[in-house]
Order: sequence, then structure tokens, then C-alpha cells
Amino acid sequence: MDEEKHFDFALGGERKLPPRVDILNFCTSRLDEIKSMRQALKTTTAAKLVFQQLPKHMRRRVMAHNTKRLPRRLRQRHLSQLQKAGMPVRQKRPSRKYRRRPHNLLAEYANRQRRIRWLETHIWHAKRFHMVERWGCKLAYRPCDKAFRACYRATAKHCLVQDISYFTCIEVKGPSAVLIAKLKDISLLSNGLSVGAKAYLNGNREGSVVLCDQGTLLGTVYFHWKPLENDEQVERIIWIWVHAAYYPDTLCLLTKCFDLKETGKDTLVYTNSNSQIQLSELKNSLNRFKLTGPLSCAVLTRCLRPVKEFGPKWMQKSGNSEETLLQYEFWEKLQSSVTAAELPSRHILCLTVVDPRYNIPKTRLKAVLQTNRISLPLSVPPKLACGPIWDDQVRSYVKENKVSNAKLDELRSELLVPGTELRNGEAVPVMLVQNPGNKTDNLGYGSGWDLIVPSGWGNSFWQALIMWGARAGGLRDFDSLRFESGDLPFLAPDTEAGQLEEKRRCDLSRQRYFSLPPNKRANYTKLNVAEPFCFNWRTLLQEWDPNRAECGKLTVLRDNKSLTQLRDALRKTGRVAYDIASNYLIPVRLKIEKKGTVRQFAQICLPLPQDLLKCGLPCEPLKEDLNQALRKDKRDAHRRLLKKLRRERIKARKDGKGVQSVNLDAIKEYREQMKALWLPVASRGLRRSCSREVMGYVTFGDFSFTQARHCGVGYVTSGALRTLLDQRVKDKVLVRNISCRKFRLANIDIVV
Repeated sequence: MDEEKHFDFALGGERKLPPRVDILNFCTSRLDEIKSMRQALKTTTAAKLVFQQLPKHMRRRVMAHNTKRLPRRLRQRHLSQLQKAGMPVRQKRPSRKYRRRPHNLLAEYANRQRRIRWLETHIWHAKRFHMVERWGCKLAYRPCDKAFRACYRATAKHCLVQDISYFTCIEVKGPSAVLIAKLKDISLLSNGLSVGAKAYLNGNREGSVVLCDQGTLLGTVYFHWKPLENDEQVERIIWIWVHAAYYPDTLCLLTKCFDLKETGKDTLVYTNSNSQIQLSELKNSLNRFKLTGPLSCAVLTRCLRPVKEFGPKWMQKSGNSEETLLQYEFWEKLQSSVTAAELPSRHILCLTVVDPRYNIPKTRLKAVLQTNRISLPLSVPPKLACGPIWDDQVRSYVKENKVSNAKLDELRSELLVPGTELRNGEAVPVMLVQNPGNKTDNLGYGSGWDLIVPSGWGNSFWQALIMWGARAGGLRDFDSLRFESGDLPFLAPDTEAGQLEEKRRCDLSRQRYFSLPPNKRANYTKLNVAEPFCFNWRTLLQEWDPNRAECGKLTVLRDNKSLTQLRDALRKTGRVAYDIASNYLIPVRLKIEKKGTVRQFAQICLPLPQDLLKCGLPCEPLKEDLNQALRKDKRDAHRRLLKKLRRERIKARKDGKGVQSVNLDAIKEYREQMKALWLPVASRGLRRSCSREVMGYVTFGDFSFTQARHCGVGYVTSGALRTLLDQRVKDKVLVRNISCRKFRLANIDIVV
């Protein structure tokens, strides 16, 4: 048999390979192959409808009767499939007048905002998000698409933007000494630096304090001072950002603290002529957006372009100043920064930028960092926080002189070459506040920027951020971001706003529970779970107090020094000295060791020595339900009553009588009795309500993507933590969900 000859000069053969490739013939042959491959990809062999070929995040149920919900390239095929299936093709009516819409939409929107406040981006969010009413505002809760993991990926790898304009700004103006002294009197000084700290007085950083009114805590507020124009300046301005949940209480506290009086009914200004203090509500003057993720710098650098031509009079005053040139130079250096976490913590930067609608891309793009530039350590110049956004007259001017979208479209249509850039737009003053993110675990996660823009410009900047690649998030993502960062929910249980939020969550859980049929409800009496939809902190604190004293005031431990001592005592094996009272709630974070989940309302229990052995985790024994027979008897009696009332209605209808009045009190009383029989009461107290002593509760629990396991955050009583620290193994606790009998082992750590 002849040996197969290879195309090689050494082995010989009649055919020889050419010394070079003919590019034209080679590309022609490959082009035919590419055409056939693309044709094969377009031709599908699977028996699927057009909308089934779309990715899951693009599918909508309304596609069955509204073809415009599909991409334009697939609409004709979808219509032909509907016709083949025999379904009528429903077309849209030819004119807008058939829609039931008011003649003046803006007037209708203004009328609907009388009861509840809308943010400037409300219309954009209402088309894409599930909206909820919270704290007197209509807010976006979560996207309509399945985007839970997508929002996490945005915070971890890209950029997530949230409209947090429900944080309202209050401006206080007056002598520096009076402002610092009065604000210190209503602040909790054990929680870090105060309002008068040197790190904040120069105005380059944003700080946070907890306000309290005669021992009653209101909540955390953020503040930043306006930088000094000269060394001899005595009058200062401070901006205080307050959450909408406790904004009325905070405003009342500030007016009472400075002894202010309202100047008029229609104005939002309060003054005190004696102390020269003036307070202004900037409720409708500023918008605040929160950008989170490593690409937040890239999105902002594409969206915000500094002004080069100083046209308006207010720009000519500060356009050529030394502070403005330093701000522009610093902003140019930020384009080479990898993440916002590399920048100084909570630093403030003021800029004057061009209208973002002038450089908005035609299609949505993903902004990326410039990788060809070397990232060098940044030296932060002073007075970066000086800017025209502090001036109320400038904010009013840019709002009134804003070019409408219709005028902007008209200017684009007049361009000789479509797609070319327009002339420089209007100048808009903005403020940027850096967020440092995590400083312990998962370093840098959650870092980003807060963008503050004048009112009237919220939609313009929001749409520009979206078109440059930022992903929009809502309230659910705000809570998830704090959870992934290891923080607790923003509203603490020792504040009135936090207690109202807990009550809302408990009522919602009760409503969901009783909306289920009886055979689908978990029997918490058999599971031995007392008060399953309630955080009864006061009772738990009283039972863990060795003196058994009455627990009146509820307090969360916020002292950083004490929390650090407790964390060291948990992590170290030997005895560590710590000093803590027995009437505190300690914020903790739990990590499930092996398998198991942790959800809201889960019980944090104290383990026994035998529970930590390798013989398996304990299981709560079943408890007898003494109310089961009573519930059955009441249900049967109620059914007999309903049948009797039905017979009476039928008889009255046959006799020609009118509708008889029915006593609804008996039916309401039956519902309340059945609810009381379904949910057990803690007869032995909460601490010993199950086989393991209850230390506290989980306020938020879910799967953590940063930790790759189920985690939870919550509070335990200081007396229970003291008992845990006396044990041999200090950092292990048991966690049990309210719908399960199985205890799970978890690591416990203190949130500082």
C-alpha cells in the first residue's frame, strides 16, 4: 500500500503549496461560508413562537395582543403567526382622541399630586417600575422585569442609579458658633464626629449625625457646610439632608431648637431676628441621585462635561476663578480612576456642566473607564465644594431658562448633517458627594457618587445617566445594597419612623398569612413560635434583664467604642473586658455556616453546649394545638350561619320584600376570634417560648451574593449577648425560621 503523501516539500509529491496566500480568492471563499452560516443561524428548526425566542427579560404577557411590545424586526412574523392561529389581529385606533386622557396632562398630574408627592422622575419610573406609597411620596419599589440579580451585578461590576430625592434638604444660615452649639444639643455625640468637627467645618466632606429630641431619637441625617469665602466670614450655611420618614419631626425640632417663626403661610422660610438664624426648606429645589458601582465614575464623566464658555452673568463671576479651574482639573483626573473607592471618603466636588441632553447618545451605551491612562494617587485641592449651586438665585435662573425638549428637537432637525453635535448648551451647577463603600469585608463594594442637581433638571440628568449605561433601581435595591454591605435597615427600631416601618411589615405579613386558606397556613402553635409576625423588643429586653425592671425606653447601642469592644470579645478566645448596660439592643450580622436559609422574623437563639457537637443540629419538638378543635367548631357554626342567611335572602326575594339589613358585627367578631386562635400568644414569655432561649430577631434575611451564603441582620439584647460571651464558644448561635422546626448554626458578628 502506497504511503499517503503530505503536501510538504521534503516528502515530495506532484502538488506543491504556493509560497503565499491569494487574499482575494481566500476572502471570497470565506465570505460564502459566512453567508451560509448566518443563513443557518437565522433559520430555526425549533417549533417556537416569535416571542418565545426572546430572552426572558424582554418577554411580556401583553405581546399576545399588542405587537408593538416586540422588537420591530419581529413584529411582522408575529402578526403572521397570529393570523395562522385564527386569532384576530387587534390594531391600535388611528387617533389619540379615542384615548380617555385629559386635555391638559400637566394639570391632571398636578391635581393627582395634591394627596401625595411625586418625584421629578415619577413618570419615567411609573412606566417601568412597581410604585408604592411610602412616607408621603410615590416611590419606585422594583423594576417590572426580573432584574434582581441584574441589579446586584450593576452594583458589583457596573453602575446602579437610584433616585433618592425623598431625602429632603434643609438650609440653615446664621453665626457659626450659634449653629454648632445648638446642633450639638440635639445630636447624639457618642456616634462618631459631631457637626462642629474640623473634618467637616471646611466644607469639603459630608458628615452624618443622629438627631434626638429630649432623649427620643429621630434618625440619621447627613450634613455639609458651605466653604468659607474668606477667613473673616462669621455667617455660615449648612445643608441638612433628612429622610422623608422623619422630615416633619426634624423640621419641628429645628424650629424649636433655634426658636424660629414662619415668615408667611406660602413661604418655606423661618427666621429668628434675635439670633440672626434663618431656616429655608429646599423641598422643591434639589434632586439627589445615588450612583453605586465601579463604573459610576465612567458614567458621570461621560454625562457631565464642564462648561468652557462662561456666558451667563452668574458664570462670569466664578467661571475664571482659581477654585473653578482646580475643580475642572480634578474632574479631568477622575477619568483615570478605577473606582470611586480610591477617592477620599465622603468628599464633595462642585461643578458647572453643560446641559446633558446635548451629548446624550442615540442608543444606550455602556460607559467604560479609560484603560490606556495610568491611575496615579490623587492630591485633593482645597475648596472643591465651592460652587454656584449654593446660590438660590442661580438655581431659580437655570430652572426658568431651561430649553424645552421640543425646542431641542427643533434645533436637531435644523442641522445640515444629521447626527452632528449641537452648540454648547446651558450651564447647570451640580454637586457630587463620594460614597466610600465597604471598609472591612469586600473592600470597596457599594462605593460610588451622589449627584445633586437643581429642580427642573431631574429628568434630563436621569435620562442621560440611563443612556450612558447606568441601571435604574428602586427601594428594594436600596435595602438590598445595605444588606450586601453588611448594614442594617436605614430606619432603626428605637426611632418612631423605624417602629412604624416594623408595624407596616408586620401587618403586611399578617395580611398575607390570613389571605391563605386554612390548609395552606403554617400552624405556629405546633411549630412553637410565639408572636410570629412581631418584633417585641421591649418584652425581650425586660425578660433578659437580671433585675426584671420595667423596660420603658428602647435604645440601640450606637457607641463605636463599645461596639468595637464587643466585636473583639466575640472574635477572641480569651476573656476581653467590656462594659455594657443590660437595656440595649445590639446590631448583629449572621452567616449560616452550612445549609439552611434565614428570613425575616427568624429567631436568634442561644445554643446549648451539646448543640455545637458534631452529632447534628437540634429540632424543635412539635407542640399540641389546643385550639384546633375550637377553630373547627367555630368554622362549622359560621358556615351554618351563612347558609341560614342565604335561605332568608332567597325567601325574602320570593316574597317580594326588599333587601334586609344583615348584622355584620357577628361576622367581624368571628374573624377576629379566628385570627386570635390561629396566632399563639407567648404564655411563658418570649425568652423561653421554645426549647432554646431566644436572644433576638432577624429584621432582614436573604441569600447574600457577596458572601455566597444565606445571611441576616438583626438585633439581640445586651443581656443575651453577655450570656453568650460567658460560654466557651462565643461566635456561634442558632437560627430558626418561623415556618420551620430545624435550628441552623450561624456565625454572629457585631455591626459597627
